[in-house]
Amino acid sequence: MNVRNAEHVRSRPMMEPPATARGGRAADVDDWDPDSELSETSKGVIATVFGLALLIAAFAVIGRLGGWAADYGTILVYLAFFLWMSIAGRVFWWGADKLIAEIRKKSNTSGDRR
Repeated sequence: MNVRNAEHVRSRPMMEPPATARGGRAADVDDWDPDSELSETSKGVIATVFGLALLIAAFAVIGRLGGWAADYGTILVYLAFFLWMSIAGRVFWWGADKLIAEIRKKSNTSGDRR
């Protein structure tokens, strides 16, 4: 069990609370790194490409799953594959959502086309 003493807490530099770190704007849960020099578009492109690469890798080995399941156990292999696909899909869609939001912001459309 870790016990922190008062000297340890005081020795750390004081940081601004998230609400004041960006000029009074409340911290957004979707912010990746507020101090990053990458634009939202760059973050979206990187996440989309990385997620797509993970998905392609999963589809490339899908034929080997049966052999791996026989060697290492069905539950373990298919659970690992499910987790891989879930993470890959979430990273891909997070990046795609960022890109779509940036495109909509630049074109001043809200998405309602009635």
